[in-house]
Amino acid sequence: MSFEHGRRTTVKTDKGLLRGFLYKNTYHYYGVKYADSKRFMAPIEVEPWQGIKEATNYGFICPGFREDKVGNNLKNPHRFWPANEDCQYLNIWTKDLNPDARKPVLVWFHGGGFFDGSSLDHVSYDGFNLCNLGDVIVVTLNHRLNVLGYLDLSAYDEKYLRSKNVGNLDLIAALEWIQKNIEVFGGDKDNVTIFGQSGGGAKVISVMNMPASEGLFKQGMVMSGVLGEHLTDSNQDMHSLVAKTLEILGIDEQEIEKIESVGHRELCNAYLKAHQDISGIGLPYIGPSKNDDYLGDPMYYGFSEQAKKAPMIVGSNYSEFFTLPNEYHRNDMNEQEMIEAIEKELGKENADEIIPIFKKTFPNNKLIDLLTYDCGAVRGATIDFIKARVKAGCNSTYNYFFTPVFGIKDGSTALHSSDIAFIFNNTSLVPSTYLSDNKQEELQYQMAGRLISLAKLGNPQLEGKIEWPKCNENNIYTMIFDRDCSVMEDFDETLLEKMSKIKTFDFIL
Repeated sequence: MSFEHGRRTTVKTDKGLLRGFLYKNTYHYYGVKYADSKRFMAPIEVEPWQGIKEATNYGFICPGFREDKVGNNLKNPHRFWPANEDCQYLNIWTKDLNPDARKPVLVWFHGGGFFDGSSLDHVSYDGFNLCNLGDVIVVTLNHRLNVLGYLDLSAYDEKYLRSKNVGNLDLIAALEWIQKNIEVFGGDKDNVTIFGQSGGGAKVISVMNMPASEGLFKQGMVMSGVLGEHLTDSNQDMHSLVAKTLEILGIDEQEIEKIESVGHRELCNAYLKAHQDISGIGLPYIGPSKNDDYLGDPMYYGFSEQAKKAPMIVGSNYSEFFTLPNEYHRNDMNEQEMIEAIEKELGKENADEIIPIFKKTFPNNKLIDLLTYDCGAVRGATIDFIKARVKAGCNSTYNYFFTPVFGIKDGSTALHSSDIAFIFNNTSLVPSTYLSDNKQEELQYQMAGRLISLAKLGNPQLEGKIEWPKCNENNIYTMIFDRDCSVMEDFDETLLEKMSKIKTFDFIL
């Protein structure tokens, strides 16, 4: 075990000297400031400094749209950290500070929609084990979220022309910082892979459709980040929502600058109340929307040229947001009880039609798992996204479906975000990822290893493992990531089509 903190862990960036630390033969740099900004304004470069800045503590995270609360710490252990609007910080893990090393760079966009989250709120976001598995550089980052990153004030003053997308402009600023500086950390500025889960996956897609991202990335991975109409700027009326927010705050449009001094929590609450007064349902959409900085959701407005060039992995989890009703206990039911449960939930006629299809599609699953199959959240939207990429002539696109059954509640199909620890090679940090016979170790090697292969080779093939075909105009080839991995061709097309008509999904945050 090694530890160093001093001259050998100090690097020279374009703005000044940074000192991180070396631990277990890996260099760590935490809380690196990649940009500055004023509220509702595009990010600007940090000022040069004299002396040495420490890079040994995580930087501020962005304040969330909602107040912090305890979530599912069993599925994904969380960390909490001080929040501040001044939140443009990134973290780096690397094994080599030689500028000639030119190692692939993997840049993580965190989840939480465009509302919440940070680069460190999941314990499994730690980049150490992924860096060491593939000798790649891992970067995670914070950026402005919610009303700080995406409040559209463009109608009120020309200086706010870009306010609706400054959260994404932070992501661009981070990638630009990487372009300028990653070589001193041993990285290849021309080989950057952007990857993210949930809202982070949506960020990958949206950043690829920003003109300023050209040349800042080479390939990407989207994990559970395609939610169709549930996470798109298409047909969103942002102007009336902002107008109502100003009314609630008592700010006349002639005095719009007053909004710059409104407390973050008060601003979020006003935005939420405005949404509730208009529609009264859940949380409002707040995220990137079409303007000169962003071409808009590629499913509606088309793919940028840089998005077309990028090879991509796009996938999702077996259940995502579909959970088994509490009255059913997966491992305590016989088949007849499962049939009766399905009949109760879906109706007997539907059950009679669907059960044989499900058995054929997922022969190794328990019948009750039919009720948690993602038939309306991410799986279908992901396939539509892949088909759109193929039709648009985009580079290779690879699909996966993450399907293990974990031990939570004596047996739970893979829910939203349960694949994160595997892609980061961090299942040792998340006890609930355990699979009997240590199958989780092989599975995480398959997943993290194929991401590393994408970063190094431009495709996710893994030596000694089954070939992962790219999707084409005729077939969706799906890599099934499970205790034993396999590739299936259009395997759940019929089940998805039938179930999506029977069991709808209302995504209300």
